[in-house]
Amino acid sequence: MIDRDKGFCNELSNLLKKEVKFDKVSMVHDGQAGLKRIVKEKPDYIIMDLILPNLDGMSILDELKEEELIKDTKIVIVTSFLNNQMFTILREYDVDYFMIKPVKVKYVIKRIKDLSLKYSFNDKSDFVKEGVVNNQKGNKLNLKITNLLDEFGIPANIRGYLYLRKAIFLSFKNQGLITSITKKLYPKIATMFSTKPSRVERAIRHAIKVAWERGNQKKIDQYFGYCISETIGRPTNAQFIAKVSDNFRLQNGMITN
Repeated sequence: MIDRDKGFCNELSNLLKKEVKFDKVSMVHDGQAGLKRIVKEKPDYIIMDLILPNLDGMSILDELKEEELIKDTKIVIVTSFLNNQMFTILREYDVDYFMIKPVKVKYVIKRIKDLSLKYSFNDKSDFVKEGVVNNQKGNKLNLKITNLLDEFGIPANIRGYLYLRKAIFLSFKNQGLITSITKKLYPKIATMFSTKPSRVERAIRHAIKVAWERGNQKKIDQYFGYCISETIGRPTNAQFIAKVSDNFRLQNGMITN
């Protein structure tokens, strides 16, 4: 971990040490020391801010790329400094995930666990992959969707989590997709993830089921109220996606009534 915020590092370090997966957790608070530590220890994961004393995060990435130390290392950028230009640059460094501060440490842990699934940068940053909403608004929306799904208690390591996030994002941009979820929305997501529409549908249904059975019931009840299917006792895929995407549309002034 390379971050100026010692409190953040200590909290994250303490949680990571409780995970069986991690043999060692190391942290430094300036870029130059961080680069030396990386070269010496060759870690599996790097959690790093971009704004650092002595050597900034981009310079560290430059050095790692030159030394060919990036390819086999999982890199998570956690910073308050992100814009369109930075997203474009980060794609060239094989960064695996990024998060914008302020962020809760428990969500950083979840994202680190996601990396064991070996998704690419473009899978994690769907708005960049599409090239349609490649701007700050699209970035903020994806972060809001991600945080909301986390609050509901949907595990980030299941495929339905990714498909559901994509479905909400696409439905936000094109409301017509939700009225043709089987013929248009599922096939579109399936194409993006190289899978079948039926698998997208099942994975999303499973993700919603997991949230209802093991998730944050208080948050779910507050958010969905009576928006549930009388038959299955929870929202259908279409009801869930429509409810969340419509709420984001309301927040962005795209629906007036």
